[in-house]
Amino acid sequence: MMPGYDSVVIGGGIGGLAAAYTLHKRGYRVLVIEAANRVGGVIHSIKTQDGFTLDCGPNTLGTKDTRLWNELIDLGLRERITPAARCGKRRFILINGQPIEIPTSPIGLVTTRLLSWRGKLRALAEPVAPHAATGTEESVAAFFSRRIGPEATARLLDPFVAGVYAGDPNQLSVAAVFPSLWEAAQRSGSIARGMLSAPRPKPAVSEPKMRSRTFSFRDGLAEWPRALARALGANNVWTGRRAVGLRYRNNSWEVTIDGTGELETVTARSVIIATPAYAAADLIETLDATAAGALRAIPYAPVAVVHLGFRRDQLSRELNGFGVLAPSSERRHFLGILWASSLFPHVAPTDRALTITLVGGAIRPELAEQSEEALIEAAIRDNQQVLGISGQPLLTHVTRWRYAIPQYTFGHRERIAALERLEQRWPTLQLTGSYRGGVGVPKTWASGAQAGERIAAALDAQGTTTGTLEQALG
Repeated sequence: MMPGYDSVVIGGGIGGLAAAYTLHKRGYRVLVIEAANRVGGVIHSIKTQDGFTLDCGPNTLGTKDTRLWNELIDLGLRERITPAARCGKRRFILINGQPIEIPTSPIGLVTTRLLSWRGKLRALAEPVAPHAATGTEESVAAFFSRRIGPEATARLLDPFVAGVYAGDPNQLSVAAVFPSLWEAAQRSGSIARGMLSAPRPKPAVSEPKMRSRTFSFRDGLAEWPRALARALGANNVWTGRRAVGLRYRNNSWEVTIDGTGELETVTARSVIIATPAYAAADLIETLDATAAGALRAIPYAPVAVVHLGFRRDQLSRELNGFGVLAPSSERRHFLGILWASSLFPHVAPTDRALTITLVGGAIRPELAEQSEEALIEAAIRDNQQVLGISGQPLLTHVTRWRYAIPQYTFGHRERIAALERLEQRWPTLQLTGSYRGGVGVPKTWASGAQAGERIAAALDAQGTTTGTLEQALG
């Protein structure tokens, strides 16, 4: 039996859609299967009746990748792109209950109140910091405490890790989370020396350089996955369908799908699994129990996202920046409060302000499990105390992500190596997701696009596409 598709992509988040679109552009016939009733995964945008735009997961894109930028243009999104306001370069960390701006200049580093003079001198001594014991896997906290000192780690690295990973720096592997910095220190005994001396291979094809840009879209980030789904075609993106089985038989992959009241099977020359790690584990169990176990060992941190909308006259001061992150030492109920309408004025009416309070994470996961009432009450209190907002909000909205962000904990590189061995045995099977290559949206997109490229290479090596066969058979 001839396979019905060149590739089936299981998972319609940004990684799966990127993989599918990479193959689609090369002329391959692709089917995307998504369990939810919409594409995008954690990228989810809502327009309210009173004029707010709520991004219920990630709310910005930041990239200097020309490939991503060109793809957005190719999708017809150029006129929909909304650049972040210039004030977005200003980012704050909560110290003793007060937002302190992160310095962005040498003078700012000298004068900042984020660190004491002792802490600044200790950070500057990084090139002569002691080496780690050989053969041990270091945590993010241990590595940076040794290299730049405990104060800089607690006040700078800790909130950064909370903001990006919602993670515990004592449990995350530095080699997995910050591979380039870890490799620099391994190579030269210093992050600074290692980064300066790192070899810079010239790309085979010269590409124009692009400055990093931070942006969204007029109707929120979900415009991007929706555009990808449109480009693939409605018949090639099945939502509300869950892949429940996978096997290789008669030189093709068989994917069993549930969602229409009865099981159905589709066949394909290749498969890309772009689900969260725990879901991918069930699909590959019969192919490789070791790789499935590696996937199940990847923990996820829960996060609750609380949107609050206020009148502008409720603000005692202008929220002029990206937002404020809270180090774990502050013992606050939030990981960070993002100033959404300062960054993107279009997300709120002109006389309104919108904030996003992030709650939970790996250190205090129980906070994300509170009732909606408790989450809203705590978010209002924190917005009042930290940002000086008075009164009650006009709008409240809570989104929970029980499995928000994968955690690159100890042993993560070994777990990914197990997946790579599986892919080497099965070249027409690839796995992609935020659990490998970085958790940010652009990195998840890049991981998906790379999986698509690897599958394209495997299909090219096989020869004829299903489309070509169908044409030849008339």
